Amino acid sequence: MDSLEHTAERARQVGQTLRWFEMLVITGICFALGAWNRPEDPFYLSGNFPWPVLGPLLVGLRYGFFLSLVASILIVAGLGVYQRYLAPTSEPYPFIWAVGILAVSLLAGEFRDYWERRRAKLEASNDYREARLEEFTRNYYLLKVSHDRLEQQLAGSSRSLREALRRLYGELGQDTAAGLTRGRASAMLQLLARYGQIQIAGVFPVIDGQAGNEPLATVGNVKPLPGNDPLIQHALAEAKLISIQSEYRQRQPDMDTRFLAVIPFIDANGHINALCAIEAMPFFSFEPQTLRFLAILAGHMADLVVEQEDTSPTDTPELRHLRHQLARVGRDAEDFELPAALVALHMPAGLRAQQVAEHIKRVRRGLDLIHEVHDDDRHTVIVLMPLTDELGRAGYIQRLEDGIREQLGISLHDAEGELQVLQVAQKQAAETWLQEALDHGR
Repeated sequence: MDSLEHTAERARQVGQTLRWFEMLVITGICFALGAWNRPEDPFYLSGNFPWPVLGPLLVGLRYGFFLSLVASILIVAGLGVYQRYLAPTSEPYPFIWAVGILAVSLLAGEFRDYWERRRAKLEASNDYREARLEEFTRNYYLLKVSHDRLEQQLAGSSRSLREALRRLYGELGQDTAAGLTRGRASAMLQLLARYGQIQIAGVFPVIDGQAGNEPLATVGNVKPLPGNDPLIQHALAEAKLISIQSEYRQRQPDMDTRFLAVIPFIDANGHINALCAIEAMPFFSFEPQTLRFLAILAGHMADLVVEQEDTSPTDTPELRHLRHQLARVGRDAEDFELPAALVALHMPAGLRAQQVAEHIKRVRRGLDLIHEVHDDDRHTVIVLMPLTDELGRAGYIQRLEDGIREQLGISLHDAEGELQVLQVAQKQAAETWLQEALDHGR
């Protein structure tokens, strides 16, 4: 099959004149070889095999039906001329021999033409598929490039809120300086710029409800803050993120401002300690989902600042951190409908309770907070799980029970554990639940 395709490919590259020339040469060689090898019977009429058939056979395999017909006619006619003029004989013309020559030659030619038609059909089909594949490949890479650019513009390397919060606490949580310092403001703005693709923006302090004119940190060329900017005043008055579309700005001269959005840094108690005024960001990033994402990050940043200033002597640092985080997830649940869950496990004090508590610490997830309360009689473990809905909470409890059974060989029932759960929906209700859980553990 491969040899036939190779022969057909070579034949397609041969011109029409050369085809006829090759056919005549091959046929002439058959005559010449027969006359040279067997002068008394050049057509091998009395032999065991009609060797002159090889000429039309080769022509048929190479060039198809028509030229094989011409070649076989030349052989058959040549035999007639030979018997009539060159070597007259009384023997009749061998029609059976002639029919055999024609049959073999024409079958070979038709065979070649059949496979040539199939090859041409397959080649046309393959060319069509190749063209479609090339078109698809170009469209795929165009789509991939467009998708990558959109992904980069919309969210940088990741849009996972969980990953963003983990990075936020990892980068800003180590700063123990009190208040909103320039270094902390710069780190906060860099995080916002990374996740919002912000091009020009500044972080301005807010003191007694008024924004300062000079920025604590900037991205791009930021000018001093005008004191009467309507977008700034609106954000401070409403205590929430305010954005404005350019077409709306053009229709409302009284709302003329150079800012696209203003994001207040509002802590869990509702106090504004700074704001981020955004002047420029990509078009694809300036959409509600991205701005909401940045507002959530800004709230957590504000809590970090407030937490460093909280030196309440009544609580341990771990409990203060838990209270701040619970207040934040409660406010996020109220303002942004972000899920969160609280789990409290009360157990009698003892070795089993310590083993269960250690296992809970080992399986702690990235954003989870764990607080222990224990005395001589009771041992309580409280777990705060931000960004965890009811299904996530149920899955966590199931994995916890399975892990305790596999690792410790006991169940929560064996440990006499009393499990309390709360799906956080309101800040005040969550704080009340936490205080009751703490009192229950004492």
